[in-house]
Amino acid sequence: MISIGEDVFVTENLNGASNAGVVIGKKGIIVVDSTFFPSKAIRLMDFISSISSKIILYVVNTHYHLDHTLGNCAIEAPVISSEMTKDYLERIDFEKFRSSLEPIIQKELKDARIVFPSITFNRKMTVDLGNKKIEILRVGGHTPDSSIIKVWPNGICFCGDLLFSGYHAEITSESDIDSWIKILGKLKNENLKWFVPGHGSIGSVKEVDEMMIYLEKFKSLSFMIKSNKIDDVIEKFGDDPVFAKRGFPLLFEDSLIEYLRRDDVGKNAGPYKARRR
Repeated sequence: MISIGEDVFVTENLNGASNAGVVIGKKGIIVVDSTFFPSKAIRLMDFISSISSKIILYVVNTHYHLDHTLGNCAIEAPVISSEMTKDYLERIDFEKFRSSLEPIIQKELKDARIVFPSITFNRKMTVDLGNKKIEILRVGGHTPDSSIIKVWPNGICFCGDLLFSGYHAEITSESDIDSWIKILGKLKNENLKWFVPGHGSIGSVKEVDEMMIYLEKFKSLSFMIKSNKIDDVIEKFGDDPVFAKRGFPLLFEDSLIEYLRRDDVGKNAGPYKARRR
């Protein structure tokens, strides 16, 4: 666990697995995302009990993807999410999903189950921890239900999968890249010190800038491929460090394939122009 301010901790998983957060206030504790494996969530609970005797008030899920939510079942606390996140979770056929995994992972998840949020909000919710204010906002972008969690006065933002640091982003057919970029642009202009990604190392405004550039280039790359401008793709992006330096290249390929299935690829997209930093 890494400390990023008074009584705020982050599991920074160096293997690219989803991060989780712990926020300790006078009134109790909030956990941000519960990771994929219940066994990891149990280790997180062990860490919390080793540093604080306060009660875990809530688990907050940033979006419905199971690598952020499946550990809910190992934490004895009410789950908070947007109404949309709950709706998405209720649609998942977990047994079908589990059966599609490798046998060793199926074994690890034999007792796992989806725990649905019991407290929901539409656009925004605030939790008072006494000496800390927690703002939870559904903003969309990565997925329609993506939420961010701001911790004040620490100036920390848990970005969920709106931010990937050091790894390729998961971009799906439901991602709204234009909104995603706008959301990150607004966050840059707030009085925030730390940006916690859904995957990768804790960042600052620099990592937010890099994510915006990544998304803009991804959109332009998709447009060129859709337009059969393969020579332009090789010339502009063949050795581009924005893509080459990130981990999980297979995720990048999957994201391109998934995104290119959309009918609106190329809408509002044009040649990439470098952002002034």
